[in-house]
Amino acid sequence: MAEPWDVKDDEIMMFVDATKCIGCRACQVACKQWHSLAAETTVFEGEYTNPPDYSGSTFTYVKFTEFERRNRLNFLFFKNQCRHCVRPKCQEACPKGVERTREGFVIFTEDCTPENLRSDIEAACPFNVPKFNGTKYVKCDFCIDRFGGYYTTYRDGKPTTACELTCPPGAIVTGKAADISEFVTRRFAEVRRDNPYASIYSGNYGRTHVIYLLAEKASSYGLEAPEAP
Repeated sequence: MAEPWDVKDDEIMMFVDATKCIGCRACQVACKQWHSLAAETTVFEGEYTNPPDYSGSTFTYVKFTEFERRNRLNFLFFKNQCRHCVRPKCQEACPKGVERTREGFVIFTEDCTPENLRSDIEAACPFNVPKFNGTKYVKCDFCIDRFGGYYTTYRDGKPTTACELTCPPGAIVTGKAADISEFVTRRFAEVRRDNPYASIYSGNYGRTHVIYLLAEKASSYGLEAPEAP
């Protein structure tokens, strides 16, 4: 790919193909089930994104964006979650409570508490992911406990995240960075043959462990363009 990858070939990455996403929110439910997170009471506020944001008990959610092209209204779906940055700003904000594993996962430990913060951890994250659950700061942990030891396996027998396992259209794929990079390149070329508006979005030029294939430009999803290297 054209992007300057900082992720090591043997680290784990996630590819989210938004062109396949059907907005079913199965990933949201699977995440809550695997992490024993409570359901939340929400209120309809005129849009279908529900819940509307991360919280102490919501680590991932599907963002619904209304989009019009040629007088036809469509929904764009985007699985919002921690991107597991190569150089996580949250770790700078809380070095005692944030770890980066050999797989490349950015993990919040029991020490990720207000008392151990050097700066505002929510403001430090470029994606506004970390949230306080009343005891500590929490977010997606890439289902780290499913990688090694006893874990639920995917269709081909490899360890994977709860959201990948449950995704009906197969819009989520995890694996070694080298394999994911090749897969993304092939899939992008395939989609672009029929959709010239499709784009790759990583949020920070390949310096995250989660990468997206979008059906439109990032701005159409309400996302900022990737930062310059």
